[in-house]
Parts: sequence; C-alpha cells; structure tokens
Amino acid sequence: MKLPTLPMKLPTFPMAALEQKVVALSTVQKALLFLITFSVLCAGFYFFSYKPQAEKIGKLRLDISKQEKRLAELKRAAEQTKILEAEVAKSQEEFDQMLALLPDQKEIPELLDNISRLAAQAGLENIFFQPQPEQIHDFYAVIPVRLDLVGTYHQLGVFLDSASKLHRIIKIDQLSLSRQKDTPSLQVNCTIITYRFLEKSEQKEADSKKKKQ
Repeated sequence: MKLPTLPMKLPTFPMAALEQKVVALSTVQKALLFLITFSVLCAGFYFFSYKPQAEKIGKLRLDISKQEKRLAELKRAAEQTKILEAEVAKSQEEFDQMLALLPDQKEIPELLDNISRLAAQAGLENIFFQPQPEQIHDFYAVIPVRLDLVGTYHQLGVFLDSASKLHRIIKIDQLSLSRQKDTPSLQVNCTIITYRFLEKSEQKEADSKKKKQ
C-alpha cells in the first residue's frame, strides 16, 4: 500500500523577531548593518551583473576595433587595386600601339612592295632589292633589306620623306651616295631595316635556343 506524500514545509523566517532585533540596535549598529548590507548588494551586483556585462562590452569593442581596422585595410587595398588596374590598362594600350608598328609575317611582303613602290613614285630607279637574313630577338625580328637606287637628290628626299610616313617602323641605315659619270644622277646604296612581330611558336623557339646557349 502506497503512503500518501505529505507536502514539504518551507522554513519560515521570524520576520517580526528580526524586526524587533533591528529596532533594538543602536544607531551605530544600524548604520554598520546598512553598510554591510549595501556592500553585499553592491558586490553581488558587480560580480553577477556588472562585471560579465562589462567584459562582454569590452570584447565587443575589441571586435569592432578589429573589424574597423580590417575594413580600412580592405578599402586601401581596393584603392590600390583600382590604381594598378588603371596602370595595367594604360600599359596594355601603349603595348598595343607599339605592336601596331610591327607587321606580322604576312604583312612583310606587302610592306617591302610599298617601299619599292614609293621609290618608283619618287622617280628613283631600283637596280637592286634584296631582303637579308632576319635577326631574331625576344618578341620581334629585325629584317634588313639591301636597296640600291639611282636618281637625283630631290628624288631621294621625296622617297625618304614618304618612307618616314608609313605606319610602320622603318629605318634607313648605311646610306651612301656616289655620283654617276657624265650624268646628274646619283647611285644610292642603303639598307632599309624594318621589324616584325614574332608569332608565339617563334618566341618559344627563340627562348629554347637562348636556354641552350
């Protein structure tokens, strides 16, 4: 047979007796009791409420400071990235402009034909025209062309001026003049140097030859 469970009685504090004891205390004792009670309450508030909250606030402030510092660094990095991107774009544009002055392999015959045509249009007689072996460099090749012409000073000046206006890099090298006998004409001997852009396969081949040397 199961016995009935009796309700548990909570201890009761004799509040009336406690009040009588407090009233019976002297003024100094009452002040001391108040100070002790107040100190206990303040200590409890500090250790159980204020201190944990203060530590939490301090941690949050430290995290905020770190995030603000990181944000400032990211903003500086973003500004530097924009500057670098602008510099890269400018360098690429300048590089493309330079490459436009270098014909590729397919354009070389047309360029040499233009040079020969300019000489004929200036009135010069072309007596010798012979491309020389290419000289390979990092990303371009030097193409010298041996050219012998016959004509007057004026005709030579017109030809050189027209050649300088071509939208390609043209260099006149080893220019020599000699007067022909019994004529006002001159024999012009020179080497015309132009350049071409190497294809990727040619650049790789040139790099391989350099490494073997």
